Amino acid sequence: MATLSDDVKAFIVQALACFDTPSQVADAVKDQFGVVVARQQCEGYDPTKKSAHGLAKKWRTLFEETRKQFLAETGSIPSANQAYRLRVLNRLLVKAEKQGNVAM
Repeated sequence: MATLSDDVKAFIVQALACFDTPSQVADAVKDQFGVVVARQQCEGYDPTKKSAHGLAKKWRTLFEETRKQFLAETGSIPSANQAYRLRVLNRLLVKAEKQGNVAM
């Protein structure tokens, strides 16, 4: 397992709180920080999963606050899941641009 700085841990916790999958988070950490992290290690920072039973209180608090804020933002949008769909579409657009397939 990779040793992670607090910045990387906070990034992982916040991404998981915004309903990103552990695989998506692992890829984002690699892109953003250049650190290879296993998806199982990312899952260990999601307090809704059994694998995070020993997660520190500060990361649980950050997760809960981020999740609450994310849900509040989506609640203020007429379509409750619009923020999530926009995040997915953005990821698809970035992926298509990286592949040079803008038509996709």
